[in-house]
Amino acid sequence: MSNVLYTVTETWQNGFNGKLAVGSPTQTLKGWTVTFDASFTITNIWNAEIVSRQGSRYTIRFAEWNQTIAPGQVVNVGFTANYTGTTPPPVTNLNLTTTTTPAPAPLPTLSINDLSIGEDKGNAVFTVTLSQASTTPVTVSFATTNGTAIASQDYTSRTGTLTFNPGERSKTISVPILNDTLVENNETFTVRLSNAQQATIAKTTGTATITDNDVPPSPPLPTLSINDVSVGEDRGNGVFTVSLSQASTTPVTVSFATANGTATAGQDYTSRTGTLTFNPGERSKTISVPILNDTLVENNETFTVRLSNSQQATIAKTTGTATIIDNDIAPPPLPNQAVTFNIVSDWNSGFTGNFNITNRATQTVNGWTLKFDAPFTITNIWNAEIVSRQGNTYTIKNASFNGTLNPNQTISFGFNGNNPNNVTTPPSNLVFNGNSIQPPPSLPTLTVNDLTVTEGLNANAVFTVNLSQASSNSITVNYGTQSGTATAGQDFTNRTGTLTFAPGETSKTIAIPIIDDTLQEYPETFSLVLSSPTQATLAKATGTGTIISNEVPAAKFNYGEALQKSFLFYEANRSGALPPTNRIDWRGNSALNDGQDVGRDLTGGYYDAGDHGKFGLPMAASMTMLAWGGLEYTPAYTRSGQLDELLSTIKWGTDYILKAHETDSQGTKAFWGQVGRPSLDHAYWGAPENMTMARPAFKIDRQNPGSDLAGESAATLAAASMLFKASNPQYANLLLQNAIQLYNFADQYRGKYSDSIPEIQNYYNSWSGFNDELAWGATWLYKATGNTSYLTKAESLYNGIGRGWTQNWDDKSYGVGVLLAQETGKSRYKTDVENWLDYWSDRSGNGISYTSGGLAWLTQWGSNRYAANTAMLAGIYADTVNDKNGRYANLAKSQIDYLLGDNPRNFSYMVGFGTNYALNPHHRGASGVTNINDPLPNRHILYGALVGGPTSANDFAYQDQRNDYVANEVALDYNAGLTGALARMYQQFGGNPLTDGQLNSLPGITIPNVGGV
Repeated sequence: MSNVLYTVTETWQNGFNGKLAVGSPTQTLKGWTVTFDASFTITNIWNAEIVSRQGSRYTIRFAEWNQTIAPGQVVNVGFTANYTGTTPPPVTNLNLTTTTTPAPAPLPTLSINDLSIGEDKGNAVFTVTLSQASTTPVTVSFATTNGTAIASQDYTSRTGTLTFNPGERSKTISVPILNDTLVENNETFTVRLSNAQQATIAKTTGTATITDNDVPPSPPLPTLSINDVSVGEDRGNGVFTVSLSQASTTPVTVSFATANGTATAGQDYTSRTGTLTFNPGERSKTISVPILNDTLVENNETFTVRLSNSQQATIAKTTGTATIIDNDIAPPPLPNQAVTFNIVSDWNSGFTGNFNITNRATQTVNGWTLKFDAPFTITNIWNAEIVSRQGNTYTIKNASFNGTLNPNQTISFGFNGNNPNNVTTPPSNLVFNGNSIQPPPSLPTLTVNDLTVTEGLNANAVFTVNLSQASSNSITVNYGTQSGTATAGQDFTNRTGTLTFAPGETSKTIAIPIIDDTLQEYPETFSLVLSSPTQATLAKATGTGTIISNEVPAAKFNYGEALQKSFLFYEANRSGALPPTNRIDWRGNSALNDGQDVGRDLTGGYYDAGDHGKFGLPMAASMTMLAWGGLEYTPAYTRSGQLDELLSTIKWGTDYILKAHETDSQGTKAFWGQVGRPSLDHAYWGAPENMTMARPAFKIDRQNPGSDLAGESAATLAAASMLFKASNPQYANLLLQNAIQLYNFADQYRGKYSDSIPEIQNYYNSWSGFNDELAWGATWLYKATGNTSYLTKAESLYNGIGRGWTQNWDDKSYGVGVLLAQETGKSRYKTDVENWLDYWSDRSGNGISYTSGGLAWLTQWGSNRYAANTAMLAGIYADTVNDKNGRYANLAKSQIDYLLGDNPRNFSYMVGFGTNYALNPHHRGASGVTNINDPLPNRHILYGALVGGPTSANDFAYQDQRNDYVANEVALDYNAGLTGALARMYQQFGGNPLTDGQLNSLPGITIPNVGGV
């Protein structure tokens, strides 16, 4: 029986979606056609095509891919239609015509028997039976498989094919059995059927049990045992004796091997393996293990020799233990207060701690251990190794490179720990090389603030130095100014000196005179650096002073409004269940089943661009850039009232990254890097709320790695943790812990994500590889944790910068270069970054291509995004590291002004900004139509979106056409650098964001609780 069922799935005013379900429970449908009468007009159809419409009579037929419908399968034909009246008109005279194929008759089944056979009986004969005779030849393959019986030792292996001619129902398989003289248990092997033709297999395996026919010997075997020994560290060899309980008439052999206990092979003894042979009559053998004499003061240590694989004897005592007696004399204990401990940084439930160990004795210490009770848990350690942890007691030993401690020498090691309630409680019960010492003093910490000052007559930058707690001792600390982009003698007066905190004092100030000039210049920075404290430690040693010029040039644009609108684009691209604060009134909930195919909630996050795929790498790269801009220009976001929008935008992305991150007891188990199949998505033009196509999820894991995707996601979470630390410390800590797990996964399981998710290769292939993301992630984790091992890794992975490209979703080497220049001040990174920025700011024809109107043009697809990304990094570098006579700041400003309308066309490439802007970005939701080539302009304004831009180095090589996705694409990564650069422009030149009332009056924008809404 064939069926076709019609239903209405969704209605709206004068329109609806309908569905025709076509299928048969028992028959194959081929070349099917459906006819019906209806008074509505179909405007769009999927999974079928319209053959004809004559009056109200529709004829539709199969699509290319569903011409044949198997029994039990249903094809759902969907369509959108318009109608007049109050309800969708009915369908009448519904008829299905098709060529049907009856279900085939069931095939006969094959089975094979089990059997038992004596070892000396020659052949095991299996019978293969057909459940009923067949009218056509039936074939089936067979092969023997080892069980406890082994081919060539217990039986002869067989493979082959049986053929049942028409009418035959039984065949046999003969397997030769090998008769040996070993006394052994009954053993089994199997014959397995496979690859049946014209039949199915009901019982696949036949088991043969070989019964042993050999008589066991009567006398018991002798037993072997090995003794325990003690040996001085300087005595050369530990000699073990292996004894046989009684002499044997046949040779006896036994294998042996050393194994570590608390003693370690290569450090405390030389490993040994081998075989002992007892000839007939012999009852004793020895094993000699060389002992290594070192100079470390250590506890007695043990290792073992283990016996195994004995022949003609059994093992009564398997293991012999050697105890190595230490012969080294402990050096005199360190005097009290030779160990100091301080908190370097903390982040709610985590912190970075540091130990300093000073040898104040006159003798050299060769090898050291430090034991202490800790009111916290160590999660990572560097420059030392954890030997053990018992309860709250840690034992730490030197690393391989810092075991020697000369008189008056100090070494340090650091670690990350957690337990927020006790981070200020120092470790107690310290034991150094076996000798108790006094606990480290709990010294107060010193910090200096950052500040902003406007130059002017008699202006001073007044830094405040705070002490974490009052002290009973007098405390001193040196200070001095250092030039940054601001220069001593030109922008401020150099100062050095010493602050003294009398007992009980906790705050001091340092006034740095600011030099007033008449130059129009960008904000410049200098530093006040603390050093050489006594009776205290430094928690924040550097304060940054930002000098704002009082001759500020007039702003060309309202940068506050542009910054504000840039966040509206991200709201328009949200996926999942939208929050009550949603301001885009033409957007609703969508893709609420994402992840359902893999049993995981993968709703939320952002649609990548004008389509509806969710791609992990560009999404994470965009969130990292947004967070970086937020960290660099926090005052701008705060003063403009956009800090909450920034945090909300980033959190929508980081919440999704946390959902996509799958862990187990070993850390990161998998990361879901893509939702949606681009080929299906690109075949659909319409709003995300109306999607019906399948949206499969794709992942990376330990077997299919993606270091680029995991490394970028770690960078996102680390950068965001710093941004959320002040307002939401619990969330910040969650982000940081996930960042550490993801980075460890990225580093340990290396590979390109586009090799593991081939679906992505035509869209976001990893062209740059993964070392740039590993360096990027390590740099951000260093900034977030203070753990220098991340900085070391980032520097080892950094591989320079290519001048002719720039920061983008795939290549992070440019961002790494800027961050390393900021963090280290090393000339290597400064030179790389400045060579790159010099190339981008060179308009002589020897650098990047420029349009006549001033756009730095890199490539035709999304040229504007590369200019925006470069502008953001150029601005950050100019503000924090170096600006060659204003060259890099000018590059940053000129590119943003060009994009906002300072160009020969007086045209804004930011949608909804200015009076002459792009109207038709390539965006399905904003278009409001179901055909990309619909001549009507976009129904909705995609406020804040940056369109791709000119397709050549020509100011007029741009057309505002929806179907030109090269020039009019909008994507998450297009706006990320732009948003950070706009925050910088607002910080330097100001502007006026729109009020809630003004925003609420914009078409398509609704601000909750404004104007009674």
